[in-house]
Amino acid sequence: MIKIFLMMLAFFMSLNILNAEDSEFIKQQELLLTVKTIIQEEESIARAYESFIINKKKLPEVFSDLVSDEYLGSGFTLTPFVVGDTVSINDFGFRKGINNRFKDANFDGISLEDKLSVQRLYESDLFRKKTYFYDSDTIGIKLDDEFAKHLYFLSSTAGFNLVDCADTPKKRYCTDGDDIYIYDNDSRTNLLMYYSIDKFKTGPIIITKETSFHITSDEFNSIPKGATLYDTNAVKYIKTISSIEVVK
Repeated sequence: MIKIFLMMLAFFMSLNILNAEDSEFIKQQELLLTVKTIIQEEESIARAYESFIINKKKLPEVFSDLVSDEYLGSGFTLTPFVVGDTVSINDFGFRKGINNRFKDANFDGISLEDKLSVQRLYESDLFRKKTYFYDSDTIGIKLDDEFAKHLYFLSSTAGFNLVDCADTPKKRYCTDGDDIYIYDNDSRTNLLMYYSIDKFKTGPIIITKETSFHITSDEFNSIPKGATLYDTNAVKYIKTISSIEVVK
């Protein structure tokens, strides 16, 4: 009788262990799927961020700028890591990237080893194309479109704010119809370049004949490689990886 009892006890103990292992496995799989969903949301945000720059010719100032039918959808919400967590995107943080939502999550019933495994997945590039893990507070955004990169560069040089060229006060970057004009300062002392928006990637881009500006003004660095340029004396150039070369 004692032997049978011990065998039954061992059997039920093994069942409990298996059930516990199954429960942890299920929780781990659910968490992995949640992480994948969160990464996909961050990828959607990155795509919307780039589209907004191209369409509006400026950076989104607050995250709510992207929560519309044109971008993320008016009902867009962020998925928490676990039930009960509240998540949000800090608008200032969004300018640098997307806040890392992993560090504050509480994973009840998940072992430390499994938690680290999930964290490594979140920080990896496995499901990422337009985002990347930067540090414990920031998910970076990759811009692929050349025009978006150019506009983002302008935003980092002079508090990017495209205004109509006829408006006052004047700004160093302005628009006239479908053309963008880039000057060296807000007083518009020297015109560095201007181009039609739909011609930016290939040219022609009209640039100043003062070649010293080609070297000293960073605005020229963000012109895409291979674009055709003409200066105001009709001299033809091409943008290379590292410089602006005269076409002979």
